[in-house]
Amino acid sequence: MVGMPGDGDDVSTRTHITLLVHPGIVQVLASMVRMLADGLSEISIGTDIIHDLPADFDGRAIVLGANLYQTSALDRLPGNSIIFNVENYTSNWITDDYCNLLRRFHVWDFSESNAIFLSRKIGRPVHYFRMFYVDGLARIGDAEQDIDVLFYGSFNERRSAIIDEMRARGLRVEALFNVFAEQLDQFIARAKVIINIHFYGSGQLEIIRVFDLLANRRAVVSEINPGELVDADLTDAFVAAPYENLVAAAEALVHDTDRRHKVATAGFEAFSRRRATNILPEALAWSDLPNLPGDVVLGRGKIRDPRVLNIDISNRWHPDIVADISDPGLFEREFMSERFGPVRMGRGLFASVTASHVLEHVADLVTAMTNCLTLLADGGLFNIVVPYDLSYGAWQDPTHVHAFNERSWLYYCEWYWYLGWTESRFELVEQTFGYSSIGDALAARGVLEDEILRSPRAVDEMRVVLRKRQLTEAERDYGRQMRGDSRV
Repeated sequence: MVGMPGDGDDVSTRTHITLLVHPGIVQVLASMVRMLADGLSEISIGTDIIHDLPADFDGRAIVLGANLYQTSALDRLPGNSIIFNVENYTSNWITDDYCNLLRRFHVWDFSESNAIFLSRKIGRPVHYFRMFYVDGLARIGDAEQDIDVLFYGSFNERRSAIIDEMRARGLRVEALFNVFAEQLDQFIARAKVIINIHFYGSGQLEIIRVFDLLANRRAVVSEINPGELVDADLTDAFVAAPYENLVAAAEALVHDTDRRHKVATAGFEAFSRRRATNILPEALAWSDLPNLPGDVVLGRGKIRDPRVLNIDISNRWHPDIVADISDPGLFEREFMSERFGPVRMGRGLFASVTASHVLEHVADLVTAMTNCLTLLADGGLFNIVVPYDLSYGAWQDPTHVHAFNERSWLYYCEWYWYLGWTESRFELVEQTFGYSSIGDALAARGVLEDEILRSPRAVDEMRVVLRKRQLTEAERDYGRQMRGDSRV
């Protein structure tokens, strides 16, 4: 489990933050890393830059490129850390696993509109982080400008179409991919105009590329389509044009030296007014506010975990929320939490649900399992521990109303239609067994597990991991057929 955002961290005493940068984007986001490191230094916070998380790491981190890490590589990331998202919300990088990672931490985003869409997707607030100026960004000198228009970045059909049309009009265009650092700076210095073209049709100004150009007094033409948000202080910092007018806008600026100079100067003056001392403290203070955890534990009892949302049917153990997971009206109620204030259970709100020795106490197990399925985001995990039906523990507790065996998950996975599930179901990821001393003795003698499972008192408990996933169209059709749905 991950730590609770804000645990043990106070704005007034924070003196160090680590920048965890995936090695695959070190060059791509070099200016962004410099901006953050120098900006933190300006507000008296020391930084170091690392690419892999040490086993004993216990500080606070800002993570760049979190979508590129294996999930297990960030298991030790303290919960007061921040994920800085730089991906468009429609990107293929916005996977279920990545979204579930975002649910566990505070999230900063490069774009105001992207932050809004991403917040809706993960069911958590997302902070729009405004890029700012530091002196270290201004590094590109003057050179003979023998390139009319420069584009750099990944290529796709919509970008290539603009590049081809500019060349067809006789403009000298350089289009670069995988060119970084000083080599890229040399091309930027030689360009009269740098053009920014959206990779995705959904828009979102690629400020991560543009801010570095503004800091270096470059004339920029950027795609901005109707309805796309641009910060008010940057509206005159570059030439904005919708996709269909990009070529004309770039061509006009190439042929107007005075206007290019004015655009470059206006862009620098506007961006250089943005300072770390105004922006970083606000972002860090936002990230110190309590954040609903991305993981929930049911019926934790005396071993209450401060890093997750603790739910129990009784107030005896002081859970965060007193609620019955089998309540049919769970999603219609508002629950008060001392740590998080009013909380409403939402669909897809959590990356994981854990129920250890809980389900055997629940009378309405179908409703409980349905509620857990609803609480989980796509790809979310349901971690379960229950007594095995042939164990002593299955029925020695008078409050137990169910016992379980290896076929107890069939209806929640393969026979989803029988329960009326029409959108999603579970799939069995892992199933293991905890042997008793009798089971251990049998295993030591080389008895196969199938036989051990059939031996009374040989197995104490069963540990199961279920994963939520959406039904395929074939599964939906099959479900309608099996239910006798008249629409089939």
